[in-house]
Amino acid sequence: MKRIANILFLSVFGSLLCQGQMLLGPKIGVHAGKVKYDRESYQQQLDPDLKLGYNAGLGITFPVTEPVSLHIEVLGANKGKSINIPLESLKNTANYYYMEMPIMMRYKILPQEGIFVGIGPNLSYWLSGSGKISNIEETSEPIEYDISFTADGGATSMVTPQSNRFQLGLLVSIGALLKAGEDRMLLAEIRLEMGHSHFAEPSGGTLESVEFFDNMESKHQLISFNLGYFWAIHKKSAKKRSHTFKAKQRK
Repeated sequence: MKRIANILFLSVFGSLLCQGQMLLGPKIGVHAGKVKYDRESYQQQLDPDLKLGYNAGLGITFPVTEPVSLHIEVLGANKGKSINIPLESLKNTANYYYMEMPIMMRYKILPQEGIFVGIGPNLSYWLSGSGKISNIEETSEPIEYDISFTADGGATSMVTPQSNRFQLGLLVSIGALLKAGEDRMLLAEIRLEMGHSHFAEPSGGTLESVEFFDNMESKHQLISFNLGYFWAIHKKSAKKRSHTFKAKQRK
């Protein structure tokens, strides 16, 4: 089954490479969001704040059939959480670093204006993380930690041996592709991301130095604003130039 899936993927990917005008270029974004706890008991004990983050990388858009296109990105992303714990008078702030691949189908709702909507999965791999724990009622120095995905991370590490390093989310977007010159396009887009995978379950993370337990049965919920600058790659015109060059050689 895996072999068949790989063959289908390569066939579809190869057919996309042979069509129309592709767009390729850098993309950056900023986002704000909170983590979400599914269980009502967690929601009563833990109070998430907004946390800012960013992403940057490369994107490529393949034409499928008007008005539909396939858009894929490879990104480095900083996400995280900011959690108030009123019963313990503590605040836990963390930054998580990911390698991500959004895969979105886009549909042009106003082709003349370049406006589109999009939907698709976001595939993430959790690379690393760090954070700090602060006392809400006192002005003492916060306790800093790094994320360890193994059981022997050390006393200053938030140990998360049962973490979900591969994570999945759903992206919904609206945006516009605007002409920025010959064969160049400017992207402006707003995305809503709804995380599907918990950071870790059910054990969470433990910081031994202060006997702190971090409830990680939560997931990302965020909104982002994204900008991109893309160059058009004309597959058909490139093929035509190649045939013309070969014809001149024969003469």
